[in-house]
Amino acid sequence: MLLVAKGHLKVDEVRRGIEYLESETYAKASYYEKWASSICSALLEHQLLSNAELGVELGADDSEAKPRFAVGDVVRVRESGHACRWRRPHLRTPGFVHGVCGTVERSLGSFANPEQLAFGGQAWTKCPLYLVRFDAKSIQDFDAGEVGEDQVTVEIYQSWLENADLQELEQQRKKRRETAKASDGHPDCKRAKTDQSDHGHNHDHVHEERSVVEQRAVDEELPCPAIARALVAAVQKKGIVGADELRQSIERLDEGDRNRGAAGRKVVARAWVDQQFKVRLMADANSACAELGLNAVNPTAPTQLVVFEQTPKVHHLIVCTLCSCYPLPLLGLSPDWYKSREYRSRAVREPRKVLKEFGTELPQEVQVVVHDSTADCRYMILPQRPRGTEDWSEEKLQEIITRDSMIGVTVLPEAV
Repeated sequence: MLLVAKGHLKVDEVRRGIEYLESETYAKASYYEKWASSICSALLEHQLLSNAELGVELGADDSEAKPRFAVGDVVRVRESGHACRWRRPHLRTPGFVHGVCGTVERSLGSFANPEQLAFGGQAWTKCPLYLVRFDAKSIQDFDAGEVGEDQVTVEIYQSWLENADLQELEQQRKKRRETAKASDGHPDCKRAKTDQSDHGHNHDHVHEERSVVEQRAVDEELPCPAIARALVAAVQKKGIVGADELRQSIERLDEGDRNRGAAGRKVVARAWVDQQFKVRLMADANSACAELGLNAVNPTAPTQLVVFEQTPKVHHLIVCTLCSCYPLPLLGLSPDWYKSREYRSRAVREPRKVLKEFGTELPQEVQVVVHDSTADCRYMILPQRPRGTEDWSEEKLQEIITRDSMIGVTVLPEAV
């Protein structure tokens, strides 16, 4: 919120960054870890943070700048080598050599790390680059019956290499020969295939896409929570967001959460007791809220509030399938279940089942209308006023209004 308020980025940039996360990272990362990852990418793109500044907070050092291998050394390409799980990886090491042993052919010098240059246009280290020689049969598919000692060389940055030895290299060669013999000349079928061409033989196994192999290379790397901590440390150290600003913002959010939905309850109660206010609320909710001294605009975007009224014949339900758009100023922080993938995916496909899980069972004659909030609007539900509250004061009415009823997952019980 602070970064948006200062004009450093737009919410839609962060949404785009979340969409660009690798599918497995997206599935495993928590809601706020996804936002932290995307914010870091956006700040790098705008060059508000550099790779070096973020790298310091992630524990990076310059040890990779010093050459560690010599010509003739046996090396292994790492299965995982970079702390970039938090963003879509840009790997300059082909997937078909991940985990394969080879021999250093020559040193090619040191270059700015391209996997850092891809994010923010700056690199904090120069990384030694080597030409590594591999047995062709160890890394590629080839037709049954092919023979010979063909080799392949690949340029590989030092950060992707680790020490191996001749014994391991010989064991790998032996394994490849045995595998090839057992499969009529076909090598290890778990090696990655970089294209979709028919390679001239029939067998009952699956070649993995390069993207799958490369994703495996970062699956066990930097835990996502670390990127959130690094983001906070980096923006504070750079002076983009001050520690006091962040603390005060958190305090305001915490205060709003303790009074969860207080502003929304005030709006609903007024609409119950004042028919003219209700008419204005349904026509222009932002202006109606302003009459009560309430700002209905979300702090991250100039949103328009839209209010839907529950009736005996129509039941309204709010969801945001894309992320978790929510009227924060009126309802406080959104609940975890509202942000969950399960709620976001099921609310539009099987709303009655979802409502039932919240204890809300509706007759078939009641129409359910689901409202999917996307970007510029925020939705709130005006629940039906319970019977038995006709003589209650506006203040007493506020006490029975719940956040969930203003989302639409529950209905208010009749007053006793």
